[in-house]
Amino acid sequence: MVVFDRADDTLRHLARYWGTFRQMGDPKRSPAIAALEAVLYEGRAARIHVIYDGPTTVGGRLIPGAREQFSTGILARASAGTWQRLAPKADPAPKSSPLPGRVHVVQDGDTHPAQAVLMTDAEVADWLTATAAGET
Repeated sequence: MVVFDRADDTLRHLARYWGTFRQMGDPKRSPAIAALEAVLYEGRAARIHVIYDGPTTVGGRLIPGAREQFSTGILARASAGTWQRLAPKADPAPKSSPLPGRVHVVQDGDTHPAQAVLMTDAEVADWLTATAAGET
């Protein structure tokens, strides 16, 4: 499993870093961003699950087909424009909810509301530790 949190910031920093340190003859695109795209394309075949938190096209840094590699999208408080960009098959955009943790799960052009579990970092660490130890 690959978890990529705050992808928008990370991609921006990777592109900036590569632009600063790129040498003559090096590819224009950051090798780190190209590697992420390779994981996205090969992930399903290699049974790698990717959890990606952020836009899939930040300033055009990921190639357009990268978004298509995600089988499930989870959107919360998405504007109509964002919904159209990220879930064009599941049109029209549902109304967003003011309730914390309310999300819309989009899969195969179908959408349904869901409730996300809200936990602090400490609660997640405790839960993971208990789960690994076989406790419930």
